[in-house]
Amino acid sequence: MEDSALTIKKIQILPPLVAERIAAGEVIERPASVVKELVENSIDAGATQIEVRLQKGGCDLIEVIDNGSGMPSSDLELSVCRHATSKISKFEDLSQLISLGFRGEALPSIAAVASLKITTKIKNAETFEVVVEHTAPKKAESHRVPNYNFLGSDHGTRITVTSLFSQIPARLKFLKSAGAETSAVREIIERLALTHPEIAFTLQSDDRKVLALPSETLAKRAERMLADNNPFELLHTKLEGSWGIEVLWLKGLSNPHTRSIYQIVNGRALRDRIVQQAILSPLRQSFLPGNFPSLIVKLDIPADEIDVNAHPTKTEIRFLDSKKIFALCHAAIERLLSDSTPSELELSSVMNPIYSQGSYPHYNQNSNFQSNYQPAHQPELGAFTSNMNPTNIGDDFNFDTTPYGQYKGIWFSTYLVFEQNEEILLIDQHAAHERIRYEKLKSRVLKREKVEEQVLLVPEVIKMDSEKVFQLREKLPLLLSMGFDCDAFSEESILVRSIPAVWGMGNLTLRLKNLLERLHDSNPASMELNHPVWDETLFEKVAMEACRSSFKAGDHMNEWSAIDLTKKLMQCEHPGNCPHGRVTYIKISRNKVDEWFNRKL
Repeated sequence: MEDSALTIKKIQILPPLVAERIAAGEVIERPASVVKELVENSIDAGATQIEVRLQKGGCDLIEVIDNGSGMPSSDLELSVCRHATSKISKFEDLSQLISLGFRGEALPSIAAVASLKITTKIKNAETFEVVVEHTAPKKAESHRVPNYNFLGSDHGTRITVTSLFSQIPARLKFLKSAGAETSAVREIIERLALTHPEIAFTLQSDDRKVLALPSETLAKRAERMLADNNPFELLHTKLEGSWGIEVLWLKGLSNPHTRSIYQIVNGRALRDRIVQQAILSPLRQSFLPGNFPSLIVKLDIPADEIDVNAHPTKTEIRFLDSKKIFALCHAAIERLLSDSTPSELELSSVMNPIYSQGSYPHYNQNSNFQSNYQPAHQPELGAFTSNMNPTNIGDDFNFDTTPYGQYKGIWFSTYLVFEQNEEILLIDQHAAHERIRYEKLKSRVLKREKVEEQVLLVPEVIKMDSEKVFQLREKLPLLLSMGFDCDAFSEESILVRSIPAVWGMGNLTLRLKNLLERLHDSNPASMELNHPVWDETLFEKVAMEACRSSFKAGDHMNEWSAIDLTKKLMQCEHPGNCPHGRVTYIKISRNKVDEWFNRKL
């Protein structure tokens, strides 16, 4: 009896519809994929308004309406065919792409897995429509329909998608709830909206308006979407040239996810791993592990330096020279960090809604912010109730005045109050001292300033692949700046003799392995820029040590110490937030207070 397991299957050509649906699966994964493709086409068509409507998270209905240029009937009939596109005509055009949709796959892919209707009109012409049901035809027949109002314009396109995956149960059952699918669509639209702030976007789900964005500047859109209009400090820098970059960073705002990191390369919204690493590398020391910034990075790169056809959904890019990407991002973000000094700092805050409409003026060290305040009495040596004894503070405090106004006392045993030029400066004493202590501890670790090393009684031998050990040899000296004494022990191991004292001994082998792996994977550009890769546990240990040795809310602080704490804070590299990302201080003008009490209308 022949063993059926050994039966050789004959090769056969798939039926066209099966092949079409398999190909469609590379592009259309969920409702958000449909929306992304259609909205990108609307952007390419020059739309200034785009509206997206959903029912049941897009499973029952997706409708995208724009006021773009529209299509003539001949183009409309070809638009649903495989490999039909207006963006390229020869293979060489792929190296000079400037449009978003170019693959010629979106509309036929959608048609293969759903019912598709396209209504379109060019200027001074009739309105035409095609309907395609769960197939990608060689050509569709168009017919005239009554004129349609495209968001107040007499030209544009409306695409209606219904019954998505209704004939592919295996794909349909993996979709999430309507709410989750709507959230995914919103995230796609937000990314595209930040890419093109000049375009007005609307998202409506089951007759509920989820998103309404007017045409505006990139800075306004960033504040609206990333900060929800709360008055966080928005830092901005731009480097121009054949390789250009623009960065907008909401300083003081951190998130436990990377969804608020927006990458834009040549007008294309991405979530690319290389770009994300380049962004986070210079900011690594400003955030605890698990916390990430809210920022937008726009890169303008020569078209022949990238390959945008690296992924079916066009969410990834291949770079000819990733080293330049790291160097460019590093230079821009380092400029942001250096520009964020007390003399130019707009105060960050997470304010009560009562403050949300206000603006907070610049503090300028060189303006008329000069203090003639002198302490009324000597510091009370018994005033500290924390473990910080004033007769044993060392170089943490030097008891002199600062130019931040007249000290008025402490609110709620937590907030230091200064008044100057009809403005009030409020400082969170705990968050401020965390920042001061953290930067001192970080300096010890990175610059080996009085670094406390712990020599291991028995050196740790970390086994690694021989190729990795070979590549790590030239990078290991960088670990000396962090308090590690290690070198190659054999072709397949690294010997570690000492570690920073703040590390502790818990899970030591695993954490050392993690550190060496990350050092190996680090980009050469970041290494040349003297940006060693931090081990996450070390980073957290440094920050936690800062917390444990800082003043707490409720600890009593005399006025001399409060003044000196303020001075130390303003001398920090990042005075606006504590190591956890919380705001350290805010400023309130008298005009704003007068508004609250209806003294100014």
